[in-house]
Amino acid sequence: MSDFQRFPKRRHFLSLALGGMAAFSAVRRAVASPLRGAPNGEARPIRALAFDGFTIFDPRAVSAAVVSAVPDRGAALAAAWTNKLFALSWLETAAGRYSGFGRLADAALDFSAQAMGIPLTPAIRRDLVAVFGQLPAWPDAAAALERWRSAGIRLAFLSNLEAEVLIANTRRNGLGGLFETPLSTDRVRAFKPSPCAYAMGPAHFGLTAQEIGFVAFGGWDALGASWFGYRTAWINRLSVPEETLSPHPDSAGPDLEAVDRLVR
Repeated sequence: MSDFQRFPKRRHFLSLALGGMAAFSAVRRAVASPLRGAPNGEARPIRALAFDGFTIFDPRAVSAAVVSAVPDRGAALAAAWTNKLFALSWLETAAGRYSGFGRLADAALDFSAQAMGIPLTPAIRRDLVAVFGQLPAWPDAAAALERWRSAGIRLAFLSNLEAEVLIANTRRNGLGGLFETPLSTDRVRAFKPSPCAYAMGPAHFGLTAQEIGFVAFGGWDALGASWFGYRTAWINRLSVPEETLSPHPDSAGPDLEAVDRLVR
């Protein structure tokens, strides 16, 4: 019996590694040169936009709901919850695991409340997590989306949120007819900034990454999308500092006018 047959863990590890290499190769094929097929060496025009959900829907409603549920310490709990949710999503992605946004949001809220000594019943946690599907649209969203659709640009969400949450938010804000099928990370079971998540855009639109503008809410998401190969617009709604790693987003600003500058 060979060493390879004798040690199933090694065999399992090698199969995972080979599978990962195949996935990486597929992702690399989705990122084509921006100059390929373009006249005079110019980049192709942007033909589609992929949006993080929070560029269109205002997530501050979630923090407001936490403050309403826990008036004295709600702001601190909301901040701790957000930080833990990001930490868990990145941890799962790094470890090759996936729980889905809703389950992870509940786990992060449960942990944060316990760490702060704040009693939250499962029913309260469930109601707070549900607010992610009850978000208002940012004031500039509807007009901007109509403008891009009228210009022939295809639109879709590429988000860590579940598809049903994205659909619920588009319907409640009267935006349902503007977007194509939502690209939830549930499809690939890997949260952003995994390249597997970003690869959904080229696969869905049938375009190269450089023909798609990625519209990010978080600076980290803009950075991850840029690393993948997208041309990026960072919508810095909350006026937070820019990430210090390179590259910088192609366009940035406090509202969706940053996308207009990207698609010109």
